[in-house]
Amino acid sequence: MTAFNQLQRAAFVVSALVLLLAAIGPMLVPYNPIVPDPVARLQPPSTEHWFGTDHLGRDVFSRVLAGARLSVGLAVLVVLISAVAGLVIGLAAGAGGRLVDGTLMRLTDAFFAFPEMIAALAVAGVLGGGGIEILFALAVVGWMRYARLVRGMTLATAASDHVALARLSGVKPLRIALDHLTPPVLPAMIVMMTAHLARAILAISGLGFLGFGAAPPTPEWGVMLLEARVYILSAPFYAILPGLPIVISVLAFNLAGDALRDRIATAAPE
Repeated sequence: MTAFNQLQRAAFVVSALVLLLAAIGPMLVPYNPIVPDPVARLQPPSTEHWFGTDHLGRDVFSRVLAGARLSVGLAVLVVLISAVAGLVIGLAAGAGGRLVDGTLMRLTDAFFAFPEMIAALAVAGVLGGGGIEILFALAVVGWMRYARLVRGMTLATAASDHVALARLSGVKPLRIALDHLTPPVLPAMIVMMTAHLARAILAISGLGFLGFGAAPPTPEWGVMLLEARVYILSAPFYAILPGLPIVISVLAFNLAGDALRDRIATAAPE
């Protein structure tokens, strides 16, 4: 089993820091991220305001820190809800027999027929903007990959001797699912969840940029980019610096997911 290289270790560290900022970011802000200060509007980065100030004079660095909880926190919830839903549906499809499998997989195929972002836009458009609406929209279209992964691995595990022995011994189906079918799929699901977290952060920021994000003055990374687009020429720092956390977070979680995938593939028996 090969060790993680320096880039992969850095990706894990950055990923952990992003999750930590989502938890405690609002407690670290040097300035109030909501209260405007018209006198200080559109000031460039300085020792006083590391990322400068926005069009209302609010400290951009403070808003980035405070916005991590919404942008990353929502992404974590989207991933958890999608993973649990996909796990349940995949287990039911893989162990429920031909009729249940066919029905659930056709449902999964129907959801796959629509591009994930387009479907999320449609759901968010019907529900309106806001954190809960975005959470629901992305969770509705995020479970299918997990369901297919779990279903495929469950079909292989369900045919094994130890599962057949458990059935013959009278073990209840729920206990078989928890003890024999779920553990083998968890490592692969963790890899998928890490990559999904990167996509969820990008999707939440994208929906925020398109006007479906949190209502002002609540800080959120995509909404900050939406507000900054008008000032891209006169104050480029205002648009560039709030975009860096999105780029760094997505890159870190993708690299961490790739590292975990490679580690699992290396550790798998021949």
